[in-house]
Amino acid sequence: MNARTPLSPAGLPLRDTRYRTFEQYPEFATATAWLRDYVRAAVPNPRMSEREYWSVVCLPPHDGSTEAEPLVRVHVGAIEAAGLYVEALQVEQPRRIGGRVTVAVDDLEAAAGTSVEVLAAAHSGLQFRPDGPVVSIGWSDGPAGRAQLAAVPWEPAAAALVERVMRTGRCLWASDHCAQLARFALAD
Repeated sequence: MNARTPLSPAGLPLRDTRYRTFEQYPEFATATAWLRDYVRAAVPNPRMSEREYWSVVCLPPHDGSTEAEPLVRVHVGAIEAAGLYVEALQVEQPRRIGGRVTVAVDDLEAAAGTSVEVLAAAHSGLQFRPDGPVVSIGWSDGPAGRAQLAAVPWEPAAAALVERVMRTGRCLWASDHCAQLARFALAD
C-alpha cells in the first residue's frame, strides 16, 4: 500500500500537537498573516536565523494571569518580542484578537520624534507598558486599534531591538520552536 496514514497526535511532540490544534482555530489565517508581517518587519535574515536566534511558539502555555488565551509568541534571544492572543469576551460576543510588540524606548522615540508618553496620550486605543529600556505596545483587533498601531512607527524600533538582541546570543526558546508555523512567516 502506498497510502499514507496520518500520525496519531499522541505520538507527536507537544509543539506539533499544538500546531495541529491551532490549525483548527478560526483565527489561524489572521494569526499567520500577522506573523508573516511581523517577521518581515522586524527580523533580519529570518531564514538563516530561524530557531537559532528567533523562534515562534504555537499556543504557548497560559499561566492564568490574564483571561486572554495566547496564540503565538515570537521570542528573540531572551525576550518575548511579540505575541498574539484571543481576548476572552462574553460567550455571545465574537472572539477578538489582540497582540503586542516589544520595542526599545529610545528607538521608538527616535522614529516617532516624540516621547512614549506623548504617543500613549495620542493613541488611547493602544496600551503602552514601559519596562526599563523597552516598551510593549498592545493593541486589540478592530478598525481603531489597527489604525492607531499603523500610525505608530513600531517597525523600525522593533527591527532595531531584534537585531540588537540577536547579537547578544541565541534564542532561549529554540526547543519550543514550531517550524510548521514559522513557514508562514517565511512564505514569499
